[in-house]
Amino acid sequence: MTNELPAGLDVDFELTRFVRRVRNRTLRHLGDIHPKLDYGNFMFLLAIVDAPDGIRGSELAEDLGVHKSTASRSVATLERLGLVTRVPDPDDGRAQLLVAEPVATQRVAEYRRRSHDRLVTLIDDWTPDEVASFARSLTRLNDRAERDF
Repeated sequence: MTNELPAGLDVDFELTRFVRRVRNRTLRHLGDIHPKLDYGNFMFLLAIVDAPDGIRGSELAEDLGVHKSTASRSVATLERLGLVTRVPDPDDGRAQLLVAEPVATQRVAEYRRRSHDRLVTLIDDWTPDEVASFARSLTRLNDRAERDF
């Protein structure tokens, strides 16, 4: 297989362009989750919501590729906002797990539903095969990126 991207198609540019649009839309709707939530803390909140049994702060930092002190500051902010709490780790009484408060889980689910609905409108003129192919390609790209980045 060649390492060349298709002529006339700048995949990196198009991905960046789409991510920038998604980020801007997210910024406009963060207040639906909490009026004082910023984008950086939102990324931490998503990771905590996506760990329904809880996640250790050190795991959170590693998963997001940030220093533990950065994760600690974001978690403290999320706790002050009432979106995250700490609970004892049932496997290690000395450790604590971060868990999303039910209101945070509910608001993130609503945000994701609205985002999904928006995406559906963006591809409503695509064929089912085009949607399936796009989804498979994104999955393949993300799977490889998780291994190699």
